[in-house]
Amino acid sequence: MIYGIQNGQIIVFDTSQFDIRQILDSGQVFRYQKLENIYKIVAKNVICHLKYENDHVIINSSDTDFAINYFDLERDYNPIKEKLKKNNFITKAVDYGNGIRILNQDPFEVIVTFIISANNNIPRIKGILNRLCESLGEDMGGHKAFPRLEEMAKRDEHFYKQIGLGYRAEYLVRTIDKIREGFSLDLYDWDTSSARKHLMTLPGVGRKVADCILLFGYHKEDVFPIDTWCRRVYRDFGLPPQKSCEKMADAMSQKLKNLSGYAQQYLFYYYRDNKIL
Repeated sequence: MIYGIQNGQIIVFDTSQFDIRQILDSGQVFRYQKLENIYKIVAKNVICHLKYENDHVIINSSDTDFAINYFDLERDYNPIKEKLKKNNFITKAVDYGNGIRILNQDPFEVIVTFIISANNNIPRIKGILNRLCESLGEDMGGHKAFPRLEEMAKRDEHFYKQIGLGYRAEYLVRTIDKIREGFSLDLYDWDTSSARKHLMTLPGVGRKVADCILLFGYHKEDVFPIDTWCRRVYRDFGLPPQKSCEKMADAMSQKLKNLSGYAQQYLFYYYRDNKIL
């Protein structure tokens, strides 16, 4: 990935591997907004502003090192895309969403976000996260940080229902308690199967949510989260029919191995953006 740093700004020169809208609309992140020609993203306690300028992407961040890691700028996606395009079914999706990158997000933030996302739609998810951060996040001067575990643990189920979580409020409160009591989030070196089983002991974390956490919070490349759009992907992919999403996810991962997560992002984005039913 070709990028540089000038006057505190990150300049992404290779936009064939970095498309702002594609990254933000690929279902992995929700705390962002477009302000005219600038995209504003808030992650943990860091704010990033992104814009196109002279065929480059300019990233202004309150923490440059954080932004380099967050946007996965040290990784060259061209070899990944070339390997994926050996499968003819995936080629069109890779070409369509060629600027997608998998963000390196904070695991705790991802766990909270994807518990909220279960059986939910994107506008509601964004609204809940905004109310959560406005209520409990530290004021960073113009934006609110994602709440720390300690702050979230002070609130009860009633509070979370008030900001829109509904039945998910109970799951979130119990999950926060479990993490506060010592549930390990240091899963980077765990194998995927063990990490998944571990995460699925958290209230509100089923297979799909666990796989999203593994992919977006730990960059586990051998998972293929199955949602409504990816059920349609599976239908068209040519593998034997399966009745459960879990078996579909297993079959895709067995087929694509360490390319699974990347394939999922390209295919998810292609199917959703084109509303393929």
